Amino acid sequence: MATTSRGEAVRPLGVFERIIDFYMRRNPLQFSLVAELDRHVTEAELAAALVKLRRRHPMLGVTVDRTGPAAVYRKADGAIPVTTLADGTPWQAAVAAEQTRPIAPAPDHPPVRALLLPRGGRCAVVLTFAHQIADGVGGLRALLDLVAVLDGQELAPLGVPAALEHLLDRVVTAPDAGEAALPVDAPPAGDAPPAVDAPPPVDDPRMNAAGELVPFSGQLPHVQALALDQELTTRLVERCRRENTSVHAALCAAAATVFHRRGREFVRVLTPMDLRRACGMPDEVVNRFTGARTASEAHEADDFWKLARGTRESLARQRTPGALKTAGAALAEHAPASAEEAEAMMSVATAADIQITNLGVAHPPRQSTDTLTALWGPAQITQMRGEHVLGVVTVGGRLRMTEFTHDPVAGLVGEIAAVLAEACA
Repeated sequence: MATTSRGEAVRPLGVFERIIDFYMRRNPLQFSLVAELDRHVTEAELAAALVKLRRRHPMLGVTVDRTGPAAVYRKADGAIPVTTLADGTPWQAAVAAEQTRPIAPAPDHPPVRALLLPRGGRCAVVLTFAHQIADGVGGLRALLDLVAVLDGQELAPLGVPAALEHLLDRVVTAPDAGEAALPVDAPPAGDAPPAVDAPPPVDDPRMNAAGELVPFSGQLPHVQALALDQELTTRLVERCRRENTSVHAALCAAAATVFHRRGREFVRVLTPMDLRRACGMPDEVVNRFTGARTASEAHEADDFWKLARGTRESLARQRTPGALKTAGAALAEHAPASAEEAEAMMSVATAADIQITNLGVAHPPRQSTDTLTALWGPAQITQMRGEHVLGVVTVGGRLRMTEFTHDPVAGLVGEIAAVLAEACA
């Protein structure tokens, strides 16, 4: 669907953004994040807060114009739409339905929308973002800022974020940039299918076997969600430190272990990595991620912490400055020029047994720590056959997991939690 050139041009889409936009011309690609609040919010309050949020983050006030030779971001005229659902509507049902309603570019509205779910004296707020304007970490920034605005905080406007390849080139090629510029403990968080697939750690043809794209049908995805209690979350963090690995690597190892126990000999895990943390980029609402794949054989599941350490080491190799620069250059050289080419790239880049988008630890504003009781997501489907997209975020000392799929594995999220508990016992 093309848009009409009404608003002022903001900037052209970058290479990473163009890949996503080409892909989205035939395949919806959007994600939702959920904030549970210990207070009542009216639709008018939420709409007013979204106006302020839009002023702070320029990408929440643009649309994608495809009418010219190259797509550009233009200022959108309309407000972020708000829909209030029936009191008591489960957020799981709301975000599942959001995946059945594609966000198409339109000149009057930015590609983001909000749901308000009243719960008596409390509520939940759902923000759903089209992927051309934000990734999971950017969406989380927007949601946390929205909670701050609802609690009365005034937030200063930010500038228009640069395209990723321009910023990445400056950061990686800076005179003082070296391997230390990307610390191995940087949380490999992000959100959605990667715009770049970093080289696998071993030359194994199974690593890059393409997935199968399934035409969008509007079918409701299956949802599984589970929160670790504070005690297990604390034990997991402490044990990961002792084992010289990361919580994210442990999550990857746990998911792989579950699939191996169910009979899969070779398991691939896809990790969207947040480049803000890896490269010291500003915390903005925009796309700032790359993808890394790790893999394991069935016998490796016999030593959980060895598998977790190996996963962490593999991810660290894939986010060194040299690896990022090489991958970015290759992508720019072979940037797709059509939806078909973008689909072919994405079917390789996103192929995995499970994708784990770990947003890390969320830090709400100090005045909102009592208001914000839980976060969930990112919740997403990428239209690949057999995909399992696991969103992870930690707030208030509890790690929460949300899985979306069209091919459910009964009890998958619960088994991942059980493997983590077993490993930390």
